[in-house]
This record gives sequence, structure tokens and C-alpha cells, in this order.
Amino acid sequence: MMQPSIPSWSAREEPFRAIAGHVNDIIHQVNTNAALLGADSLTMTRLAGGGAVIGTTAAPAGPRMTVVKITAIETGGGKYAGHLIIANSSAVAATNLAMPENMIDTGNNNALVLNLAENGLGDVHCLALNSFHIALGVGYTNETIPRAMALIYAVGSPVFAVTVTQTGGYNGTSGSPASWTYTVKTADGTVTLGVNIQLTKPRPNGSMVPGNAFGLAFYQANGNLQLWDAGEIPD
Repeated sequence: MMQPSIPSWSAREEPFRAIAGHVNDIIHQVNTNAALLGADSLTMTRLAGGGAVIGTTAAPAGPRMTVVKITAIETGGGKYAGHLIIANSSAVAATNLAMPENMIDTGNNNALVLNLAENGLGDVHCLALNSFHIALGVGYTNETIPRAMALIYAVGSPVFAVTVTQTGGYNGTSGSPASWTYTVKTADGTVTLGVNIQLTKPRPNGSMVPGNAFGLAFYQANGNLQLWDAGEIPD
């Protein structure tokens, strides 16, 4: 937006010539300020003793998109703790996806992740730990040490792949089922989800060979891990 300028004053005779010089200095400064103030979203503040500060009245940048890694379950249904994943990726097209693809994992639960897909479902947690999601930053918690609030929409499969290692229990007999228990980890084997976990899926009576590879698990509405399949086979 253009601002009208104040014309200068011309005088040839003294003392008006000297006065005109001072007045024109003021006019020049006013016209300069007007041009700055006329620019969109700019303001100028005079400083005591001389000089000025140019600022902006532009609206702040909108919410930022980021990536979060879900690492723990919060008490409230549909809410998780997570790590913010920051910086640029150096992924290349020729290799299989392996998040975080050289982005920086901030390494602590500095985000409260809200999953809109679980809104209104009660005490439910459907997302697998250590899964990655694109999130919208929507502010900060009011905790003593504030965390970023990250909003996602992820319809997670209630059943997900895990690795299992048999660590306890007993074999079955002709009159009773086996009671093998397992340490359950994420599919890549890097994070332990539970120890001494019983199989939720009913077993038949008789001897069962325990699994020591992959299985299937899900989370109950109360957040408890349930091992549905450990790859057991009848002996």
C-alpha cells in the first residue's frame, strides 16, 4: 500500500532558507517512515536516543507437521507417549524403508500423541508401540515439564506381528493343555512389550512345541498386552 508523501519546502532567502533546511530534514524522515509503515504487516518503533526497530504484524506460522514414534501407552484411551522425530531425512529410493531414515530421534517421551481414530472408544489402545506416524502439532501439555501435543489419525490394526521367546511354563498332557509363557518383543526384536505372557488363544490338551520366532498380539481396552498366537504346534 502506497502512502502519500509530504512535499518539501523551498525558500531562497534567510532566515527562511535555514528554517526550510531543518523542516525538509523532518519531512524526509516522515516520508521515509510512511513508506515503511505502508508496507504490508510492517511496524516501526522509535528508540530513545535515536534509531528505530522494524517489526511485523504478520500472523504467526501455522501448526507444524512432524513425525512421532509411539513408545508407550498413556492412562487415557487413545493417548500415547512418543518421541518427536526431527530434521531432514537422507533416505534413498534404492533401499527398503527403515525409519527414522537418518532423521533424528529425540530419544525421550517428549510428545503426548492423541489418536483421533480412537476418539469416543473409551479405554482403548489400538496402535502398536514403536510405530511411526505423521502428526500435527497442536500445542503443549500443562505438565511440570511440558510436552508437545501431536495429533494423529491412525486406524491401527488391533492385531500386529511380534517376536516371541519361550521363557517359562509347562508342557501339556493328555488331560491338560500346555502353559508355555513368552517374552514378547516388537517384530524387529528391539523393544520388549511383555515378559511371562500367557497365550490368550485357547490351547487343546496335549503336548505342544513352543514357538520361538514370530507371533501375533493385540492390546486390550485397558492397555494390557495379549498374545494371541505364538506359533505353537502340536507335538
